[in-house]
Amino acid sequence: MRAALVSLMPLAKAVSACGLALPPSVQLMARGELGTLDKRAVNDGSLKPVNPNSEVHWTVDQNTRQMQVSDDAFIARDFARFNHHPNSTMYYTGGVVMNLTQHIEDLRLTFSTYSHAAPHNHNYQVIFGEGDWTVALAHAGGPNDGPLPDLSGNFLPPTMRTVSFDLMTIARWDGGWMMEEYLWSDVPRMYRELGVLPMPPADNLPDIELNSYTFPLSTQPGVNNAELNKAKMTESDDALNAGKFDAKSLHLSKDVKVYGLTDQPLDLNGFLAELKDLKKAFPDLHLENKPYRQIIAQGDWTATVAMLSGTFKGPLKLPPYLGSSPAKPNGKKFNLLHYTICRWQNGQIVEMRINADIFGILGALGIPL
Repeated sequence: MRAALVSLMPLAKAVSACGLALPPSVQLMARGELGTLDKRAVNDGSLKPVNPNSEVHWTVDQNTRQMQVSDDAFIARDFARFNHHPNSTMYYTGGVVMNLTQHIEDLRLTFSTYSHAAPHNHNYQVIFGEGDWTVALAHAGGPNDGPLPDLSGNFLPPTMRTVSFDLMTIARWDGGWMMEEYLWSDVPRMYRELGVLPMPPADNLPDIELNSYTFPLSTQPGVNNAELNKAKMTESDDALNAGKFDAKSLHLSKDVKVYGLTDQPLDLNGFLAELKDLKKAFPDLHLENKPYRQIIAQGDWTATVAMLSGTFKGPLKLPPYLGSSPAKPNGKKFNLLHYTICRWQNGQIVEMRINADIFGILGALGIPL
């Protein structure tokens, strides 16, 4: 690896600006202006009702529209119409927590690196919701036309390359205001596209997609399977925690496609093999699902927000763009936010998108490259 990639330790605190860039917020962290998730009780703000006890309840469609308006404002750099409540809280990768003032400053730093950064929000790649929650997955990107923070927090000259990647927001709304925002973006892919990491990804990689013509919100619009799918999701994660890595226990279709861990989707056998490798590296691997931080379901779709933790006690296979040899265990721990988006059919997961905090995990473990 090149000299700049000495260690991922800085990435334990490096996050994405509304999911769109990695270390602008490092500057805020260096000034001691950001909070971190590990400084709060892990279950603080845990599972909130999909309709809290509030006098004002907007519909899922209304909240979805507010999500689009918020992203329209981001694209227009119009924070007066950003739809974030003054007391809103943003949860970033790396365990970082921001208030609205910090979030907006982070976005401005992002614009200095990607002046035309924008998500594709008409239409989103995936959009659904339940109660006061929305789940949005979008293709996002833009040219890198400003100073680029490398993986050690130093600045490189603009590459003038264009990045294209997945950006996810899971948000809680109250009367048209965003109160909580969970943000994730595919930062490793961005840095591969920019040439900071090796092995640039191919264009137009397959991905999960909600499409009214092929994979709609529901294949049975008159049947509400939301509660059943949430119960099955909980059972699936129970099996994950127990190390029961088989299709029946995990409620996986024999034709399941799993996105997010590799460039090409994993099939059933490939995904089970990945889980077994992770269990060897982290024997106490645990996803906190009782309760989840949040679980949302609509039609055939579910999304989860949860804490994922583990202790590094066995060799860890790294993505090929980060190293060819397994990382050696050192006994360190991680405990970070983890996200899934799933499409269900007949009580089984047929598609799953796993949005893991890869850089955050490696940074917490102190893995040198």
